[in-house]
Amino acid sequence: MKLPETSDTIVAQATPPGAGALAVIRLSGPQAFGAAASFLSPVPAEPVHRAARMLAVKDGARLVDRAVAVFYRGPASYTGQDTVEISCHGSPYIIRTIMNLALRAGARPAGPGEFTLRAFLNGKLDLVQAEAVGELIAAGSAEAHRAAITQVEGGVSERVRGIKTALVSLLAELEARLDDSYEEIPALKTRDFARRAAAARASTLELAKGFEAGRGIKEGLKVVITGAPNSGKSSLLNALLGYDRAMVSRQAGTTRDTLEAELELHGFTVIFTDTAGLNARAASRLEREGMSRAAKAIARADAVILVSDASIKETASDRRSEKEAARLPAGARLIRVLNKADLPLKRSRRGSLKISARTGAGLPALRTLLVAGQKKVFRDGAQAVVTSARHFAALSAAAGELGALRALLERKEPPAELAAERLRAALSELSSILGETTPEEVLADIFRHFCVGK
Repeated sequence: MKLPETSDTIVAQATPPGAGALAVIRLSGPQAFGAAASFLSPVPAEPVHRAARMLAVKDGARLVDRAVAVFYRGPASYTGQDTVEISCHGSPYIIRTIMNLALRAGARPAGPGEFTLRAFLNGKLDLVQAEAVGELIAAGSAEAHRAAITQVEGGVSERVRGIKTALVSLLAELEARLDDSYEEIPALKTRDFARRAAAARASTLELAKGFEAGRGIKEGLKVVITGAPNSGKSSLLNALLGYDRAMVSRQAGTTRDTLEAELELHGFTVIFTDTAGLNARAASRLEREGMSRAAKAIARADAVILVSDASIKETASDRRSEKEAARLPAGARLIRVLNKADLPLKRSRRGSLKISARTGAGLPALRTLLVAGQKKVFRDGAQAVVTSARHFAALSAAAGELGALRALLERKEPPAELAAERLRAALSELSSILGETTPEEVLADIFRHFCVGK
């Protein structure tokens, strides 16, 4: 997969398709001003940079619309090239006509993310910032927005560059001695060198460690509600959501399939999955299938809420539910709740949260508990968070190289050439995060996921 040509002029609608009050159409490239001038009137020979003007859109002598146009001279533009942004009425006919006029004037349709790709290639953004633009557009919660805007502003890039600077300094010390055939440079202070390398590795691991929480911030925290039949799982889901999403009945086994609902809690997106009750004596084929789907949901969860009916003594189904809930994936949390706490309690368990889906007692504490791990990701309101699997993989690989370097430095006479090679490999991984050494096919794959017009 090759990157598109960047020396021509592109055009795209930057606002969502369909009718609306306004639409924005973007042109960018060497002939952006000339193409716009072919259908905007009157455009001066030298448009004022960043000045908005009300101009007529004309198809020959026919008036199409009156639009606001802003001209940006490269490199002082988003893409680093001459750019025109046209705000017109959001009529599909007007949008289509302006697009056709731009194409007739020599522009071509932009591909997905091509404006941001040009911004990256022209040095306006590094690759972390460019990728974060897409995440910023897709942000569906306050904290997803917070993580994305921190990356767009260079928070993650700054951390990566700080680690790179430390590693470049270490590599320079090694390479200077490798080139010193006359041994004029003092011998390497191995202990101090190893200490600084270990500090760089610790910083790399710390940045990578935030990925699991960062993924949850970006994609939403997957929470599965499970337990014995008639323990109040669906009632709990409805109470958390604040509306009736799931059917509730005194008859056990109302829920036979998984049921999902999304909610924003304290700025974080939480995706709840209500599941079929885990019955110790499952009889029907339908009930067994529901339990199988519950088990699959648990295996993909970030957190599992195990609901027990505190108004009755423990049952065989409770014991089965406990066994199934314990099979959650590594890193996931198990939250035990005793429901129906508004009734006389027939059981208790240390570490369990007492709640009542009917009265709402204990639900604020449960909501806080669900996102407590996510909140720790941000320190002082501005910590950079890794949300990209690509970044996480590169950071993990870099930390692996630095771990191998540590093993080399523990030898009595560390081999300088091998140590330098480990440092180069770690630097290459970090450079790929910023886009300094990223292959063309990887870049093309990243930007093809963007929307057209961005």
